[in-house]
Amino acid sequence: MANNKYKFFILTGDPGVGKTTLTKKLSSVFTGKGIKVSGFYTEEVRNNGVREGFDIVTLDGVRGRLARDQNLLTGSIKHKVGKYGVLVNEFENIALKSMAKPENTNSHLLVIDEIGKMEFFSEPFKAAIKTIFNQSSDAIVLATIPVRRSDLLIEGIRNHRQAKVWMVTRENRNNIHEDILKEMNTALNFT
Repeated sequence: MANNKYKFFILTGDPGVGKTTLTKKLSSVFTGKGIKVSGFYTEEVRNNGVREGFDIVTLDGVRGRLARDQNLLTGSIKHKVGKYGVLVNEFENIALKSMAKPENTNSHLLVIDEIGKMEFFSEPFKAAIKTIFNQSSDAIVLATIPVRRSDLLIEGIRNHRQAKVWMVTRENRNNIHEDILKEMNTALNFT
C-alpha cells in the first residue's frame, strides 16, 4: 500500500442524493482493476413506488433485510427509526461477515454504505467500526456517513486525520467520482 495521507474515503450528503450509486460505481472501478473489494451497501426496497424499507447487499451479492416499515413486520421490534423497524440480527449476520479482510491480498478496499443510525443499533457493528477507524486496520475504506452531526463515533470518522470527506450533492454527483478516484488510486497504488 502506498504511504498516502488518506486511507478513509468518506461520502456524505442528504438522503437520496446518490451516495450509494456513487459507492457502487467506485467499487466496480476497483474490482475491474483487480483490487479485492469487500463490504456492503444499503438499498431502498420499494413496492409500487412506496418505500417499504432497506436491504443490506454485500458486494458479492448476498442480500438481507436491514429495516422494514413496522406495519409490514410481525412481533415487537426493539429498535426503530421513524416508521421503520430495524432488523439488527439480520443486518449483523450479513454485514459483519462482509467486512472481513479477504485472504491472500495486500491491496484491499472495504466498502461500508452506510455508517448510520440504523446500523449503530448493532453493538458488534459499532465495535467493528471503532477497530477499522483506529490504527489497527490496514484496509483502504470507502464509506458513507450521515450529513447531519450525530453520534460521536461518526463525528470522529468525519474529522479523522486520515479521512478525506466529500459532500455529495445533486449538482456534483455525476462528476465528483473523478476527484475521488484520483485520491483513491494513490492510496491503492494505481496512478
